Amino acid sequence: MSQDIANRSETEQIVLDFIHAAYGEHMNIDAMTALMADDFAWQLHVPLSPVVVGRDAARAELEKHNSLSTGMIEGSEIRTIVSTGDTVVVERIDVNAMNGITVKFFVTAIFEVRDGAITHWREYWDTSHVARQLGIDPAHMFDPLAGDS
Repeated sequence: MSQDIANRSETEQIVLDFIHAAYGEHMNIDAMTALMADDFAWQLHVPLSPVVVGRDAARAELEKHNSLSTGMIEGSEIRTIVSTGDTVVVERIDVNAMNGITVKFFVTAIFEVRDGAITHWREYWDTSHVARQLGIDPAHMFDPLAGDS
């Protein structure tokens, strides 16, 4: 079970602030990138998606996501957050709308924090489950994100 909010570590709070910036019809990309280290690395889906390296590249990728999907909307929740040292693991239920279709899926994310900034963000989720909800072939799950990155 997750810790009481009063007992959160500084590292966990940085990650929670980052996740909360992703809530709403559109993610607050300025707030999210403000919490990233310059050498930030993000993998949207381990192992299927490429690693996005650098704060500027992550900003561009998040802007692309904002044009394709809502942020995390009503029904999204953080179920568990645990940490050790500079590593924070978060179990979530994400609800997003894409092309007018609401999808709900379980996500486990691993964050690494150094000197008050997030250096790594890796997410694990079932692409087939999301693709089924969208009515698309799982092999084409990331096609809308392809292109200049």
